[in-house]
Amino acid sequence: MSDSKVLMRFTGVGGQGVLLAGEIFAAAKIRTGGQGLKTATYTSQVRGGPTVVDIQLDDEEIYYPYANDGEINFMLSVADMSYKLFKNGVKPGGTIVVDPNLVHPTDEDRKTWNIYEIPIITIAKEEVGNVITQSVVALAIANTMMNAIDKQALIDTMLSKVPAKVHDVNKKAYELGEKYALEAMASKK
Repeated sequence: MSDSKVLMRFTGVGGQGVLLAGEIFAAAKIRTGGQGLKTATYTSQVRGGPTVVDIQLDDEEIYYPYANDGEINFMLSVADMSYKLFKNGVKPGGTIVVDPNLVHPTDEDRKTWNIYEIPIITIAKEEVGNVITQSVVALAIANTMMNAIDKQALIDTMLSKVPAKVHDVNKKAYELGEKYALEAMASKK
């Protein structure tokens, strides 16, 4: 694995929008001259079943489309069943962000990974005012914690994938995701 490679995993259930966040990350990395790839896995039940999106970002060519379990640097999860199913792909000492209202890490999990609890769905629903923006809140949290891509390039790519009428609400979602990620990281220092 190259030094510039970032491996991220977003998990949820079908219909939660984790795929969009992966697509935006990959497109933003390509837009800035690097390599970006997202691979999604669905279970047999699309809506409501566990979903996982692996995101690979690198300055060098990516030769294999799937992230190897045990190499993932960062995971974000908004569904307990998906968290339990896919958490072991994160390398020991890696970062996992969970929505504490929906995902319940064990004490053993907290010893294995650096776990942050950020209420992603609540932020989108109550502070942004639109639950659909949860993928943008998650995008901002992941990028802030991983410093994976230039922030403005990521925002520009995100805005290119949504209708103009929702640009302001998505910018607000990004700002709130970034704010909560910075607060969470500061609280662990």
